[in-house]
Amino acid sequence: MRTLHLAGVFSLLFLSACTVHQTPLEDIDGQSSELVQQRWQAHEARVSALQSWKVRGKIAVRAGSKGGHASLRWDRSPEMQHIELAGPLGGGRVVIDADPQGARLQDTRGGDLRGTSVSRLVDLRLGWPLPFEQLPDWIRGLPSSDNARLEWDDEGRITRMNDSGWQLSYPEYQAVPSANGVPLSVPRQVELNALPGTLRVYDSNGEYLGEDFFVRLIVKNWQP
Repeated sequence: MRTLHLAGVFSLLFLSACTVHQTPLEDIDGQSSELVQQRWQAHEARVSALQSWKVRGKIAVRAGSKGGHASLRWDRSPEMQHIELAGPLGGGRVVIDADPQGARLQDTRGGDLRGTSVSRLVDLRLGWPLPFEQLPDWIRGLPSSDNARLEWDDEGRITRMNDSGWQLSYPEYQAVPSANGVPLSVPRQVELNALPGTLRVYDSNGEYLGEDFFVRLIVKNWQP
């Protein structure tokens, strides 16, 4: 189990109306028709080909009664990624650049951190464990591991998923253009809940907030 220290107390804003649901997922083989599974396989193949993007949106976190939000800019290619977080959640503006050799985080407070992964630097600077190593798959509506448990809609898109210690929900999808002219269906909104036993959450004063940690990601604009 991982221990999380939140960097401070923040307004809840668009997290305030959220209700966290962590209900068991059904077995893949028993919860959908053969047609839906065929649609999922076709959808997975199309979306997996999307390797580069420019995303603009918002991200928010909540642990117990405490939480915060930030705007998100995320430019990614197979060789590099550039991430910007701005707002109360990060206490200003945070810029992260990463490539296969490592990652660097800089902020408006003069901070300059280097490390092996984006997730590690975000945890060190902001105090919350956004799973950026899995997010490139999750933001496209794909599992990041072979052991993920999935549920789909009638179009073969994931609606809920247990993967790598998190339960994900996809309330809404959107169509974006692709290289071959056929629109791709990718998530407009992603909700992540840490599964029990994944995290122990504390605030910056050492107050224990429990094991619940919630993340909401809203994608306002996709540019493949």
